[in-house]
Amino acid sequence: MKAGTSVLVLSLLAFGLVSCADTETREQKFANMQRLAAAGDAGSQYHLGLMYEQGYGVAPDIQKAAAWFAKAAEQGEANAQYRLGLQYFHGQGVPKDLQQAATWYKKAAEQGNTPAQAALGNMYLVGEGVPQDHAKAAYWHKKSIKMKNYADSTRD
Repeated sequence: MKAGTSVLVLSLLAFGLVSCADTETREQKFANMQRLAAAGDAGSQYHLGLMYEQGYGVAPDIQKAAAWFAKAAEQGEANAQYRLGLQYFHGQGVPKDLQQAATWYKKAAEQGNTPAQAALGNMYLVGEGVPQDHAKAAYWHKKSIKMKNYADSTRD
């Protein structure tokens, strides 16, 4: 009887998992994200930028990615600020502009975005887009390390 009960429980669990499976296509996810982004949601604008950048549910378009990152960045979305800074740094989807890269990195870094803190520290270290300043480089690098260490210590 126990074996029969176990099989029944496992069958029910498997059926439940199948019924909970994500059936939405990438294109549908893109369309939903596009709707939310168009309504002004900064998080959705950032994710739509990622979808355009990576070609998830849509043909890759780095210029459209930059435009959506910019919309979200203007609203204060730190991840979008970092990604926009990255695009300006490399000249992807926007003209290469190290000063703009530093500006967006700094906005994200001030909100605790670890990759932006490290990137800004690197820019100060070598004087790209900002005056070379080893003290500021050390400051931003230390902040990025502290944030990384804090994030690592809070994981289960």
